[in-house]
Parts: sequence; structure tokens; C-alpha cells
Amino acid sequence: MNLLSLLATIAAFVVLPNAHALKPSKCGLLLTQPCLSTTDKRYDANFPNSFVMQNPSWKQYEGLWKVTATNFEGDGIPAQPQPHVPALNYQLLPYTRSEAVAFYNHTLDGSRMMTYGYYFYRPAPSSFCNQTFEPPFQNVIGSGFCGVNGFVSGKAHYGTTTNEKE
Repeated sequence: MNLLSLLATIAAFVVLPNAHALKPSKCGLLLTQPCLSTTDKRYDANFPNSFVMQNPSWKQYEGLWKVTATNFEGDGIPAQPQPHVPALNYQLLPYTRSEAVAFYNHTLDGSRMMTYGYYFYRPAPSSFCNQTFEPPFQNVIGSGFCGVNGFVSGKAHYGTTTNEKE
């Protein structure tokens, strides 16, 4: 019998029957620390998971919203159209980016929050469209026409009040 199988045999007879000893001890006992729920409500089994039950002001966040998003570059000037590079997955948008109309749909369902956003960009100005770009740069995404077609993008976000109780 080699050393590895000898160790496996010993483990089978010694460790496995005592596997319950490897389980964590309950909190709040004489030899353990107090339970986290006594000092931190996030661990309290009776504390509600629901956004709205935790704070009623979340109810005002729900619903469909229309906003005008004003975008700026890092130096504080309004965001300008940028040549599109297909390999960059829409990181650069060849459309009027300084202002976009956006619609948000915020849904709260118990401990879950879903947010969907839709951004509508106007066509790029003629000063951008009249420029000549070398490949891979493009002045439009897809089969649209620069200065004629705008662009719509969407985003989705998911959140939860806790990941520990569900």
C-alpha cells in the first residue's frame, strides 16, 4: 500500500465520521462571538428585504422618466461626435452627443431593482459629416446616413438590497 492510499484510508476512518466537527459553530454562544444580527440589521432575519419597506422614498424612484441628458468632455466642453470604430462596440458615437433625450424605466420588485434606459441621439452636424475618415473610422453606424439618421442605444441595470438572504 503506498503512502497516498494509506492517508486516504486514515482520512476515511478518522475525518469523515467527525465531519460535523468541521461545521461552523453557532453564533452567540459562550465560546463564540455575538451574532452579527445583534449589531447589524443587514443580518437580522426579520429586517425587510424590500426597497420600499426599508425606505419609502424609493417609491418616488419608480416609473417611467424622460430626461434630457447633457454630456460634456473631460475639459468641460460639450461632447462632440466621434468617428465610429466597429471593433470598439459603440464606445465612440458619430452623433450629436452634447444633448440626448433619454427614457428610464425604474422597476422595484421587493428586493430587486431593474433599470432600463434608452438614449436617443440626434444626427451629427454637417461639419462632422463633411470630414473624410480613413478606415476603420466611420461617420455613421451601420447603413444610416451621416447628418440624416440619429441613433438609439439602450442600457439595463440590475440591483438588489441584499445577496445574503435569497
